[in-house]
Amino acid sequence: MSRAPVVVLGAGCAGLAAARRLRELGVPVVLVEAEDRVGGLAGGVKLGGDVYEYGPHIFHTTDARVMADVKALMGEDLLPYERTIRIKFLGEYFKFPLSIPDVLLKLPLTTVIHAGGSFFFHFIKGFFVKPAVENSETVLRRYYGDVLYRIFFKDYIERVWGVSPAGFSPAFARERIPRFSVLEWLDKAVTRKTAGFVEKVEGELWTTKRGFSLICERMAEDFRKKGGELRLSTRVKGVHREGNKVVAVELAGGETLACSGVINTFTINDAARMITPALDAKALDAASKLRFRAIVFVGLKINRPKVLDASFMYFREHSFNRITDLAHFAFHMDPPGTTLLTAEIACDPADRFWTDEAAAVEAVTADLVREGIIRREEILETHVFRARHAYPVYSLGYEDALADLLGAFDALENAETAGRQGRFQYVNTHVAMRMGAAAAESLAKKIEAAR
Repeated sequence: MSRAPVVVLGAGCAGLAAARRLRELGVPVVLVEAEDRVGGLAGGVKLGGDVYEYGPHIFHTTDARVMADVKALMGEDLLPYERTIRIKFLGEYFKFPLSIPDVLLKLPLTTVIHAGGSFFFHFIKGFFVKPAVENSETVLRRYYGDVLYRIFFKDYIERVWGVSPAGFSPAFARERIPRFSVLEWLDKAVTRKTAGFVEKVEGELWTTKRGFSLICERMAEDFRKKGGELRLSTRVKGVHREGNKVVAVELAGGETLACSGVINTFTINDAARMITPALDAKALDAASKLRFRAIVFVGLKINRPKVLDASFMYFREHSFNRITDLAHFAFHMDPPGTTLLTAEIACDPADRFWTDEAAAVEAVTADLVREGIIRREEILETHVFRARHAYPVYSLGYEDALADLLGAFDALENAETAGRQGRFQYVNTHVAMRMGAAAAESLAKKIEAAR
């Protein structure tokens, strides 16, 4: 008698990696995805004959196993990439990662003096005075001083995540922004080595002619070749358990799949609410405390081969916080001589830009024209697409709620949860892949032990 399959919920990077690893281990798998494509936030959306991406995803990793796997999948279609970024503040464009000479030359002298004094004051203060409550604001002030914190981080964090750094967990600052130490500052000032100054990116950078979405598509093809079943445009209605064991997944069309286990990569709070009989009150209360930040993407096809002088640019005074020019990513453009821009508006689903596409397009267009980046007559097409669960919001104290939810999943004998949404962790794509593979290996051992 054949074994019931493991059902993997979600075909993003983590789900694809989990499904492929399970098949490599000889476990039957059904991979279900609500969208009509794979990739999740790392995938691409086909609109008007073009492929727009959910942000500028670049493949990079120092994990030899993941790197070898992706190279084997992609072959010559994996292309080396050089990332270029600009940030605008105080009316000037700055290179990113930050260049010390760039900052010193473009900031007003009085600001540089105040920033230097503030940095050393907070650096020394950090050795003697500990805040009563640690949060991202206290961490960033200790790392950068109050002046640089306000210039570079405070407003931007509030715009993108909708939370003041004072109400943001210190985990965000520690995980996403490396410490600005005196020795590091002096080394960078003298040698001008600035890579990784604000954001550490591990390993060489790679892209394809269809961006990261092509990597996801190859993962899906390989999963199918290994005998896995992929169901697109398939929504999950519920996850049924008997005691502490998952026994079936109910699909929206009425079909129920008996299963030997489940790997979840959906948002962890939504997945918890799908489980029947319901989890205990503590877990459901924890699910209500975790939330994600949404993004509205406005795509514009421009009648010009390249628009931005960098791969992507950050702003804080416009309707969008980041904009990408896919001409920098070796994307194939049709017709030649055109490019695709993607502007990102961080918001909540209750905000106007989430519900009013015309308003979002006009706001982005007006800001780009005002900035002198494009002219209205250059726009050939506009499209709007959305991601409801783009960024986990690390609100102060979220760790306790997350621990309760992860504990509820750990209590299930044959279930795992993985990925950015599945573990409520702001990770890059290669980390999500590792998470998915690790979840598959863990679940396979549990299933084998229970036989």
